[in-house]
Amino acid sequence: MRCLIGLLVLLLLAGCAKKETVSPERALYNQAVERLKAGDYDEANRLLKQFVDQSPNIVPALRDVYLAYVRTPNYPPDRAYEIMVAYEPRAKEMTVAVDRSSYYQVLGTLAFLSGKNREADRWFRIAVETDPQNHIALNDYAYMLAEEGRDLERALKMAQRAVAIKSGQGSYYDTLGWVLYKMGRYEEALRELRIAVQTAPETAELRYHLAATYAKLGRTQDALVELEKALTLKPNYEPAYKLQQELKGKQ
Repeated sequence: MRCLIGLLVLLLLAGCAKKETVSPERALYNQAVERLKAGDYDEANRLLKQFVDQSPNIVPALRDVYLAYVRTPNYPPDRAYEIMVAYEPRAKEMTVAVDRSSYYQVLGTLAFLSGKNREADRWFRIAVETDPQNHIALNDYAYMLAEEGRDLERALKMAQRAVAIKSGQGSYYDTLGWVLYKMGRYEEALRELRIAVQTAPETAELRYHLAATYAKLGRTQDALVELEKALTLKPNYEPAYKLQQELKGKQ
């Protein structure tokens, strides 16, 4: 009998816990996460929209939407961007500048990953203007400009500022090095990219950037070593494979 009473108490407590912790909007969010895992992005976005619309505060709600996507393996950035940008008209509700800047940084990054660089440029500008200390926005904006090969002096200043604000981030040193690479300043790029790889050695893209710089400096063997490491980390990484074949063809 004592065991039976204990079991009943546990069941009642479990029921109470569920009632207390799962609000209607959180239930919608949990359903959306499951749909994301299943690859049903239309239904996930429908549920996430309901979740945001029913949430009392748009800032944590949109943060949760973003996290739901980025925690989903191989998520499509265009679908994440689709729902996040839909709330841009409500950005004025984000009364704290840091929150508003973070939101626009997310829009910029997702737009860039979706191939919408013109839109990304707009959102990054707003993010940096709203909070000049937003090191993520500074870094991501600088990297996009480096990839496009434009406004490199401005990109350099932003990358340097990101490193100054938040040192210890391998990706920030990588951005700084990649901007310098695009400017043809290979020795300076090498210094920054070495730091990047030392800080984040398991990132294929960073090793590829280091290899590309070695190649420009005529250090083919060093480049091939880094490319081999990059392809071990990410076997189907096309830029690394292409450069590897190019360098091997010259030997």
